[in-house]
Amino acid sequence: MKSLRNRTKLCVTFKRNKVLVILTTLIATVTLLWLLRFFWLPLMGDDPKLLIKNFENGIGKCILDKEAKILRVTPCKDGSIHIPANFQDFPQSLLDAVLTAEDRNFFSHPGFDVWAIMRALKQNISARRIVSGASTISQQLARVLNPRPRILKSKLLELFTALRFEQNFTKEQILTYYLNSVHFFGNVRGVEAASMILFNKTSKTLNLAESATLAAAIQAPGKFNPFKLDSNKLLQKRRDWVLRELLKTGKCSRKEFDDAIKLHVPTVRRKLPFNAPHFCDYLEQLLPEAKGKITTTLDLTLHNEVYEIIRSRIKALRESSMNQAACLIIEPKNMEIISMHGSAEYSPIAGGFNNAIFARRSGGSILKPFLYALAFEKSYYPSYVIPDTMQVFRTTSGDYRPENANRTSYGPVTIRSALGNSLNVSAVKMLNSLGLENFYNFLNELRILDYEEGAIERLGLGLAIGNSEVRMYDLGQAYGIFANNGQYKSLKCHKSQKQEEMDFISPESAYMIYDILSDSSARLFTFGNPSFFKTRDAIAIKTGTSTNYRDAWLAAFTEDFIIIIWAGNFDGSPTTGMSGATACGRIFKDIMNIFEKRGRINLPLRPETIELLPVCGTSGKLPNKFCPQKGKDLFRKGIQKPPKCDFHNETDGSHRLMPEYASWLSARSLINDADPYQLMRLDDFAENAVTAAQNSIKILSPMEGDCFIITPGGENKTLLRAVPAMPVKEIIWYYNGFELARSGPPYEAVLELEKGLHTITAISPEDQTASAVTISVK
Repeated sequence: MKSLRNRTKLCVTFKRNKVLVILTTLIATVTLLWLLRFFWLPLMGDDPKLLIKNFENGIGKCILDKEAKILRVTPCKDGSIHIPANFQDFPQSLLDAVLTAEDRNFFSHPGFDVWAIMRALKQNISARRIVSGASTISQQLARVLNPRPRILKSKLLELFTALRFEQNFTKEQILTYYLNSVHFFGNVRGVEAASMILFNKTSKTLNLAESATLAAAIQAPGKFNPFKLDSNKLLQKRRDWVLRELLKTGKCSRKEFDDAIKLHVPTVRRKLPFNAPHFCDYLEQLLPEAKGKITTTLDLTLHNEVYEIIRSRIKALRESSMNQAACLIIEPKNMEIISMHGSAEYSPIAGGFNNAIFARRSGGSILKPFLYALAFEKSYYPSYVIPDTMQVFRTTSGDYRPENANRTSYGPVTIRSALGNSLNVSAVKMLNSLGLENFYNFLNELRILDYEEGAIERLGLGLAIGNSEVRMYDLGQAYGIFANNGQYKSLKCHKSQKQEEMDFISPESAYMIYDILSDSSARLFTFGNPSFFKTRDAIAIKTGTSTNYRDAWLAAFTEDFIIIIWAGNFDGSPTTGMSGATACGRIFKDIMNIFEKRGRINLPLRPETIELLPVCGTSGKLPNKFCPQKGKDLFRKGIQKPPKCDFHNETDGSHRLMPEYASWLSARSLINDADPYQLMRLDDFAENAVTAAQNSIKILSPMEGDCFIITPGGENKTLLRAVPAMPVKEIIWYYNGFELARSGPPYEAVLELEKGLHTITAISPEDQTASAVTISVK
């Protein structure tokens, strides 16, 4: 009996000594590690900075709007879904729950927890199997960033790596890296992505129950999968344990606990946001190597409102065979894109995956403001009069005769009326005056057109009325010069994007364009005053329509926004008569309602270097006492002062026009006997007579080198037209040296064509001025 007691005592002593030996060994090991961390540690384990770098290089993009709302999340290299977050994004409830579940001594240990190791060792010995772990968050982070086989060597390497993390980073940094990289259910990685997919909210807005759920799932992501029924129950059971531990340690109140434990863990996987798809596609192409969060300039609230507008209007457009619409909105101050819709819907319908913002389409009249901006830079002014009359222009591709959209000529029109009413003939004449190459270079420098060999000859004078292809993106960028006092600034779509800036036109020219396009009375000829152009504030508006109504355009701007709208078909097929005004006007009006509801709209201010001067309502020049209608218009102060009106010098109320209006007047006389417009008489120049050397005659038709082909059975006739610089009673037409006809205003005659080479001469018998052209007939 005594022997048995001695053996039992010896056994107990042995067990005690064994535990003591283990504890002594453990303490000695910990002490040794503590001492070695300053000497050998840098040579052991993984480099934590390299681990972090490798992780961040492998993550996808998280594209955010200007207010940090998620637009799109792209997968990481390993296919996982990850959304970066900062320490400030984690609520205290989440931090408490994670530390309670995974590492309660996190803020006090050096990377390993002695007491946790002793606790785990004791539990595992008692159970004779692994029932408890002692890995700290620092050790788990080492394992998450560089997974290894679960063997002793791996554990030691993870321990050394954890020590190096503690040596190189603060506790907040380590915890942030951990919460960003830790695995969750499925392919989800990091707390932020888990929060979005499980709760459809950011981690910043998590409540106590949700925080405890995510903390509970970390221990075994495969085991605690909320989207599987059995796993969901296990996750809820562990979540409840986390809540009880939080209550026990005073991290939450009894009421908070009671409210949280009643809630169920969701079972449905939420889809991540997929907003502004055309914009995000563009950004991914622009920044293919970018990683992590990308804060953009997009205003998602506005963008979604515009989407609803386009969707509500596209049905009516499709009834006119116009299947697509797109819209680009820019904030001018910083030239930031705040909304981008590349089609009516991001879908296969009518090619909706295409992005019209970057498609090249025929511009129609949408470029005319830039033509007149160049004119203002060359000392023209808004009341300058252009003859809106028929004229044939010789080009490298043949004779070119522009027409207005309604095939009507308006005679003397000011630049204000010509631009406001989008008249084609006046625009072509202005381009001819300014020089085609000058305007092409102007558009090239403005990034609207790319330089192309032979483009000037190919485009010709039709460039004035939009025969070139343009992109919405480039148009929005170019219209910025009018909203920014003449300064050019390239567009910006993300916060770190660098921009090109330069002074492009004068503030005076920019304001003159704004003033004309915001003047509703300046567009009455052709547009009237449709309801969709009626706005609370003076908004500058310009429309455009391409040939066969293939493309409809609208551009609008103030200091607060630039709006570019396009409607048409991606395949370029024609529509059934929808102009830029009718197709885009209602979309524009709906968008304006949004901006008006947001509050005050800032409008461009008139520069102090511009003044209002009285002008004749017809000639656009300084009025005299005979001018029946007078108004005011813009001029550069101290630089521009127009001459006195020469249209009016009697009290009969008639408007005396120069000979270049003769044909237009002749056509008007057929339908208007009491026409107030009349051709100037010779005695109108009695006080300022001109010499023969100053006068000249120009043959408008035919033109030098024209070739005619006789058609059997046809009329085979052509109209001869000429215009003298100053009025003459008549012009004598000579055909191969023989007199053909005499004609007064509008100085026209008819020639019957004969085969051969012929010379046609126009002579004024009063001052002996003459002009001649040679034609051929086959």
